[in-house]
Amino acid sequence: MRFPSLLAASLLLTSACAHQSQLAKPAEPLTPVAVAPRSSGTPVAAAEQACKRDDDCDSKSLCIRDRCVPVTPENELAECSHLRVHFDFDAWTLRDEDRPRLERVARCLRADQKLHVTVEGNADERGTEEYNLQLGSKRASQVERYLQAFGVSEEQLKVISYGFERPLCTEHDEACWAQNRRASVKAQASSH
Repeated sequence: MRFPSLLAASLLLTSACAHQSQLAKPAEPLTPVAVAPRSSGTPVAAAEQACKRDDDCDSKSLCIRDRCVPVTPENELAECSHLRVHFDFDAWTLRDEDRPRLERVARCLRADQKLHVTVEGNADERGTEEYNLQLGSKRASQVERYLQAFGVSEEQLKVISYGFERPLCTEHDEACWAQNRRASVKAQASSH
């Protein structure tokens, strides 16, 4: 009669081992989450979402170095506070390569309504002062309209033309003039 008790003991041991092996393996791999303390001492999840482009993040974040980073006054993101776009000679049409960068600035401005920028239009030294002021104004206005088309409020934008008064480069050749034909988007100092 020893055989049934050995059989029962063997089944019990097998069942216990199987149960232990299921406990040792988690159903899904665990993802570590960084926790940052709040000022009140209550922890809050601070893990940043992985991304490849801005559209992978929520509407108030940018994809920076493959992580979604919130657009906040505290972060002071360079991507939100300064941008230059360049123009062809005697033109104020935006270049295709500048459009995504302007869309990124628009995303910043929509996310942080307290952020205000100045769009500065510039021209190279060729042409009269009056003509270059008008050309700089057209360039700055083109950038302003593009940002507004992406939902930026009129109150967040200020447009100014400097004509050829603020060159980045002072040589007298095409490479230098190309640098000076620009519109600069700059955060206003008193925006926060």
